[in-house]
Amino acid sequence: MTSVFFISLLSVLLFMPTVADGQSITQNSIQCGYHFLRKGSPDSSPSKYLNMRLDYVDGVSMFYDGFTYERDSLRILAFGEDGKIKDQEEYNKLRSLPRQRVDDFTIVDFKTSEIIHLFRQATITIRGTMKMSVPDWKLSEESCVINGFSCKKATANYLGRNWIVWYTEDIPLPIGPWMLWGTPGLIVSAQDSEGLFSFQLIWADKLDNYNRVTFIDSLYPDKPFQKGANTKHFVLSMKEAEKMYTRLRTDVSYLFEVTGVRSNNVDGLQKKAKKYIPLIPSDYWKDK
Repeated sequence: MTSVFFISLLSVLLFMPTVADGQSITQNSIQCGYHFLRKGSPDSSPSKYLNMRLDYVDGVSMFYDGFTYERDSLRILAFGEDGKIKDQEEYNKLRSLPRQRVDDFTIVDFKTSEIIHLFRQATITIRGTMKMSVPDWKLSEESCVINGFSCKKATANYLGRNWIVWYTEDIPLPIGPWMLWGTPGLIVSAQDSEGLFSFQLIWADKLDNYNRVTFIDSLYPDKPFQKGANTKHFVLSMKEAEKMYTRLRTDVSYLFEVTGVRSNNVDGLQKKAKKYIPLIPSDYWKDK
């Protein structure tokens, strides 16, 4: 990515106007709510995640499930260093959270030119990083209105998939859900050409908490560690992180091997495992 491109990006990020609907949003921060739909297989009905958030503050965006953020916050309050429950009330709140949620966080850091993907599966956490590369968006004059936002269309082959997005220049920030970024305005809607994944903006408002990115980043540090026999944190390249997480999601025997869990019913659990298709297809990494 050229330095000229980043200078122009940062100038946009630092001088952002208010939203067209009149809601006041500060020049260097915003929070957006999205719906995220993903399929476990091409012919299946999509799982719906309706509490997704996109926070942007001071040159850094983070996309995450609001319930997952709440889970990680409650873990700190509910459990002690020894792993035992220290606050029953907070533990009860933790148990009451919906089980269907997205368990990873995506951070796009325009200041360091990095994308950071933070994963959790059982007692395993993974931090994957890669340098940002500019999506080659093909901009179109085709337009429409989505949830009150005037939008224009753009398409790109990016990270192994063909994406069709609609962005709004009403919010001239080159950010969007997941790792999607680089359009002339906030990405309001996005879908891959196979219909496996879709994101839709529901609302945009003032950022209510400036510390979420820092808090989450502290839970997935840039140094590996292990606590006890089962809790392990890995720091990997994005390629290796994606490969490891996909295998943890799809191979029960590998999950038990990494976590140190024993079971006499691995085959039975494997048959019950939910199908999983990663947003970045596995084939994308073969020549990387």
